Amino acid sequence: MPGDELEQQQAVLAALPSLRIFPLPASVLIPGGHLPLHIFEPRYRRMVADALEGDRVLAVALLAPGWEPSYQGRPEVAKVLGAGFIQHAELLPDGRFNIVLHGVARARLVRELDPTRPYRVVEAEPIPDRADESDQARLSAASQGLRQLVLDLASVLPDNAAAPLAEACMRERDPGRLADLVGAAVLVDHRLRQEFLEETRTLRRLEWVSETVAQVLLQVSRGSGGGYVM
Repeated sequence: MPGDELEQQQAVLAALPSLRIFPLPASVLIPGGHLPLHIFEPRYRRMVADALEGDRVLAVALLAPGWEPSYQGRPEVAKVLGAGFIQHAELLPDGRFNIVLHGVARARLVRELDPTRPYRVVEAEPIPDRADESDQARLSAASQGLRQLVLDLASVLPDNAAAPLAEACMRERDPGRLADLVGAAVLVDHRLRQEFLEETRTLRRLEWVSETVAQVLLQVSRGSGGGYVM
């Protein structure tokens, strides 16, 4: 796997002043998650090739409603992006790519750059988590509660489907990254994923994904949770 976690974070932060973006209608990259992508348009093949020759950094931007008529141009995108690092890339014989993008950071679009390039590049800035010092006890309790919920889920899902997530949650000590790790795994609808990406309050994200995991547990106990993929 190219680059460890710290190196990937450093690469993404360094790339934010001139960040390649991949606008998509129904995909959102959450930090801690992995997004497999099939790259077939010529402009985005060029973008991935340039990324692989350089820092391997790429952001996913959710297209704003009404994008269809101007898709070949530069339609409006959401201002909050998921910036990631290409962990795996396969070049196919016809020039297409299959890649796996690892979510690293939230970023806010500041302005678009260099409209002469075949693909889009923006200036972006990092978005830090918000957590008051007075929230520390609640953050700790919410983190522990979320870990237990994921462990409970791992114990009831068939085929050890949630075991890797549970193991990752037990290793992760940062509350914000813990919430993102679970959110990337359990939030399915792209609109909810974008709303979650835009949520900077750490405690709220922990509460959000705890509620979601609890709902999945309830559905599994009723025999209707087989559609969830961790």
